[in-house]
Amino acid sequence: MRVSRHPRIDDVSRPGRALRAEAAELAVYLACHPHGADSDTLVEHLHGDARQRQAKQQLHTNASNLRHVLARAGGPLPGGYLLKRGTTDRYRLDPATVRVDLWQLRDLLNQARRATTPSRTDLLRQACDLYTAPLADGHDYEWIDEHRHHAHRWGIEAHLLLAETLLPDDPKAAGETLDKAITLDPYNEDLYRTAMRARHALGDRDGIRTLLQALTTVLADIDTEPTAETVTLARTLDPS
Repeated sequence: MRVSRHPRIDDVSRPGRALRAEAAELAVYLACHPHGADSDTLVEHLHGDARQRQAKQQLHTNASNLRHVLARAGGPLPGGYLLKRGTTDRYRLDPATVRVDLWQLRDLLNQARRATTPSRTDLLRQACDLYTAPLADGHDYEWIDEHRHHAHRWGIEAHLLLAETLLPDDPKAAGETLDKAITLDPYNEDLYRTAMRARHALGDRDGIRTLLQALTTVLADIDTEPTAETVTLARTLDPS
């Protein structure tokens, strides 16, 4: 998450209070809900174990801390960064002053689906640069799984679409894109199949065999094996 034209909130160097862990969770929750959430919803999901009055006070404290840290990054902006509106105290990250990687990833992918080359390639490269790890990596929030899944699906789709766009003219770059994607999703057979096509275009028969073996190994960890479609493709591309 970035404040417009300023650093990420975890890279802020201006003096001030540090970002509290619960304020960080609030930031992630609001990033996953671009239209915001009212205080009752936030209390339910972020402070469900606390008493109602205590939970609302915690929410207020964390919102204040988040607003403070955003102001450390972007400078004082009364009423900006973290908006609070209405009788239900609806909180929302201000899209005019806060840039959220998750929103950018979503928007870049949507634009790329409608675009033509070369702008499509550029949009997909930007999307791939944004998705380098799971959403809120290292944090096991109780509510995060569905949103983490959506972000992962967007990120992998961006890599796959970029590879497919690059493959006819630059199979080496396509293969490198897929290698990165496979580290992010090692069980995704679509990635391996497209990577095999990239290796074939480069005349790399050993690479095809290596990919099939790597897929076989990781799938064995979950007691399954490559589909017939993948095995047939590998044998077709490398008939030796």
